Amino acid sequence: MCARMLSHESLRKQNRFSRASERFFERVIAAYGRMLSRVLNHPWLTLSVALGTLVLSIMLWVFIPKGFFPIQDNGIIQGTLQAPQSASFANMAQRQEQVSAAILKDPAVESLTSYVGVDGTNPALNSARLQINLKPLDERDDRVQTVISRLQKSVDGIPGVELYLQPTQDLTIDTTVSRTQYQFTLQANSLDALSNWVPQLLTRLQALPQLSDVSSDWQDKGLAAYIKVDRDSASRLGISMADVDNALYNAFGQRLISTIYTQANQYRVVLEHDTRATPGLAALDNIRLTSGGAASCR
Repeated sequence: MCARMLSHESLRKQNRFSRASERFFERVIAAYGRMLSRVLNHPWLTLSVALGTLVLSIMLWVFIPKGFFPIQDNGIIQGTLQAPQSASFANMAQRQEQVSAAILKDPAVESLTSYVGVDGTNPALNSARLQINLKPLDERDDRVQTVISRLQKSVDGIPGVELYLQPTQDLTIDTTVSRTQYQFTLQANSLDALSNWVPQLLTRLQALPQLSDVSSDWQDKGLAAYIKVDRDSASRLGISMADVDNALYNAFGQRLISTIYTQANQYRVVLEHDTRATPGLAALDNIRLTSGGAASCR
């Protein structure tokens, strides 16, 4: 039917580009036919090449490192320093200085930046963030994973701290900052359920030999102090619970009372109790309250 109904289009009716394209494809098809004839004339060699390709593909699949994205060595390491939950700001700053000094001794490290305090990335006061800048690849002998292993061993001798390091990647899909390369989020409808299952899950994961540096951001062992207010005595003196709350916040809440403006920067003026004079719970003895009649008491 095609031979009867479709007429042959002569090359003379085609333009120069169409004729050149058709000649090119004809030469490609002719070359493919010659190569196919050679392959069919050597069946055992063709079969050997196919089997060798299959074996090589399996070996590459076994030995090549696998993952969602390959680990990139861009010379930047991000770290999280973890201390006991009862650590204060001063104690945490001291531990951070010790860890920073140990890291800077490594020959592959060029500089380091670290900070302590609660903010958008630090969930608690007993954790600190570090950014370690390595020397260029042509100036250091080891890759980033080897440097990370060496840095973690250098910090193991410092008591009371745990250091988690991972290389910074240019392409990430994480929505939260984590201490390790992989993260698992556990959710529950109640706080009691989380407090019950998080330690059990953490213990089981730490027992797996395939995992290392397993940690959790669940913290419920921090120091706390409960203050019982004698409401009858406070009422006789004209002191309300709002006055008690304001006095405690002035002493321990870092109340912002002013801002000093300069040409280059702004400095916050914070009201707080001097912990160097009376540290610990003894600082409560020095808090004075002012009643409605301007009388001072404590």
